[in-house]
Amino acid sequence: MKIISIYGVARQSGKTTIAEEMALISRKKGYKTLLVDLDIHDGDVTKRLQLDPYPNISNWCEDIYRKSRKTSIINIEYDQANWQPFLQKHMSGLTVLATNTNPKLPYYGNIFYEIKIIYDSIRQSDFEVVIFDMGNDSSSFNYMILEESDYPVLVVDTFRYNVQALRNFLWDAQDVHFPVEKFKLLFNREPTAIEELPEKVGQDFKLPVIGVLPEINHRETMAPDEFNNKLSALLEAIMK
Repeated sequence: MKIISIYGVARQSGKTTIAEEMALISRKKGYKTLLVDLDIHDGDVTKRLQLDPYPNISNWCEDIYRKSRKTSIINIEYDQANWQPFLQKHMSGLTVLATNTNPKLPYYGNIFYEIKIIYDSIRQSDFEVVIFDMGNDSSSFNYMILEESDYPVLVVDTFRYNVQALRNFLWDAQDVHFPVEKFKLLFNREPTAIEELPEKVGQDFKLPVIGVLPEINHRETMAPDEFNNKLSALLEAIMK
């Protein structure tokens, strides 16, 4: 199993487009693939993939919460068959743990432990590729998923304010003793003539650059273009 987490350092980074299309590409290549929308504040994978509102990740969290009323949350475990009812199937055959629809989810119960139980259950499953579309906040469960992923990817660009946002994010991660050397940089567009080259940004932060994508905005999902081809090549490199 390969677990890939996609985190956008700045908003409107295109991280959901990347996560969604990489998952669809993975499924098309024949890998048993799960896409998880962990942007529990503002996730829109459900809308983008035209899925049903239910079931979704909030239903699983609510089930964990109910179980925790009867037993210690640290003792709650799920066999794969027990969490299948919380998943949806996209028309492509891609399996999705869909967007939260419960506005109270970030605030009730012990959300860190609930997400940890979900992560551990997924890690023990028979999926070959799992892709997390992360939220943009520095929550404890986001750090946990990023740290435990096989391939934590930061989606960035070379616009100077976003380079500063990357620097601030890494400072914050170091403050909580996150192993920042695990991160990989994926640039969401080519730089302009007045911006630093992606390779130079990678050198400055001592992080590997795993790719530079064409402009993400205004694309159709799974369009057969350079963007799709580069994501496909990146997925194959990860799987090797």
